[in-house]
Order: sequence, then C-alpha cells, then structure tokens
Amino acid sequence: MIAWFVIGLILAAALLALLNWWASADVKAAKTSLFWAIVGLCGLFGLVMVAAGKPFFAIIPAGFAAWRMFGAKAAERVKGGGQGTGGRAGGPMTRTEALDVLGLKEGASEQEINQAYRKLMAQCHPDKGGNDYLAGKLNEAKQTLLRR
Repeated sequence: MIAWFVIGLILAAALLALLNWWASADVKAAKTSLFWAIVGLCGLFGLVMVAAGKPFFAIIPAGFAAWRMFGAKAAERVKGGGQGTGGRAGGPMTRTEALDVLGLKEGASEQEINQAYRKLMAQCHPDKGGNDYLAGKLNEAKQTLLRR
C-alpha cells in the first residue's frame, strides 16, 4: 500500500515538472516533444498488443506513427508548406514575423537589420553547429525586411 503511495507521489512530481517545462517551452520544442510522446505511446501500445497475442492491433499504432512521421510531412510539402513560405501553407513570411525572427522592432534601419542578421547567422549557420532550417529562416527574414 505504501509503495503505491510513493509511486503515485513520484509520478505526480514528474507530471508537475513536465507541466512546468511545457508552460515555459517554446512552441517548436513543445510540438516536437508532443509528437515524440505520441509516437512513443503508439509504440508502447503496439508492444502491449503483441505481448497480449493480438499482433493485428499492433499494426494500427505503427501505421499511425509512420503516417505521422512520413505521410503528414509529404502532405505539408504538397500543400505548399515547404521552403520560402514561413513553414506554413499561408504564404511568405510577414514583416512582423521577420522582425520577431531577427529580434528587432518596427522601424529598424537597414544597418540594424544587417547587424542582427550577421550576429544570428554566426550562431545558426550549419557550418557553426546550426542547421539549414534556422539559416533559411534568417535569410527569409532579412529578405522580407530589406525588400523594397
């Protein structure tokens, strides 16, 4: 009885810690962690079904996880959510989004835009440990703000 109480307290503390992180996490990290949690739960469910002697039902979560990993990404690309659209099907990056990406305020000069771009690109460039996605976002933000 006491063991279950202790396990319950540990799980409650872990849940509170997770919720605290979730509340302060940025949107991309939260989406990524939620995605992998769902994939992990589908995998766990599939293992339980196989262990219970019902391998047919293990196909359902595996299919969902595979669709989530590959099918949804392909569908997003087909809809136009690829490069140059700000990562969504709605079109190019807006001026407000570009200012947010570069950490600037409305009315920033061309010099301030270039300085912010260079500073962030030095940190986010793929050759410096960053990745193509971040570098692409910085390029798109700079182009959006300097467009005349």
